[in-house]
Amino acid sequence: MNLVEGFFSKLTRQSLKGIRVNSKEELVERIYKYFEEVNADPVVYHWKYRLEKIDLGEQVQVDTLPLKKSS
Repeated sequence: MNLVEGFFSKLTRQSLKGIRVNSKEELVERIYKYFEEVNADPVVYHWKYRLEKIDLGEQVQVDTLPLKKSS
């Protein structure tokens, strides 16, 4: 499992599991609230692999949340 999958797994377990939301906007707000909580006490991840072992030619698909202006 890569770092991003671990992050979203933790987000789901800690913040989204078993919730009901009334709108997509409410869901986005809950996700941003989790981001703020995680960023309040950041943890440095020490990568264990060397760059030469990573396939840089692999295609990456990106799907993002709507941008929100920080307050």
